[in-house]
Amino acid sequence: MEHAEIFEGVKAVLTEALVVPPESVTPNASLAKDLGADSLDVMDVVVRLNRRFSLRLSAKDLATKLRDGTIPGMAVGEHETTPDTAAADLIEQRRKIAERITVALLVDAVTNELLATERTC
Repeated sequence: MEHAEIFEGVKAVLTEALVVPPESVTPNASLAKDLGADSLDVMDVVVRLNRRFSLRLSAKDLATKLRDGTIPGMAVGEHETTPDTAAADLIEQRRKIAERITVALLVDAVTNELLATERTC
């Protein structure tokens, strides 16, 4: 599948899921900052991407790949938590992840998953 075709598919999913105009879905657009997505929206987008592209990507996998830097883009990073700060840290981490997910990063994630699927077939 061509990169442009993947981008258009991701764009269609984001336009529908986030109810945003197609012209606002650019490669550098942040899902949270530019398109108004929260962490629940991100999960919905992942489900829709899975349906559209026949993938098995999870929001948790996406967050892990972002944190670890295994998807090209900015790694989120980790820090130690205590039981007292765990809930607040989780909410903050989800917010940071949503802010760092860009359209280009989603396209890269879908591309990587499609390539991995092709290798296992």
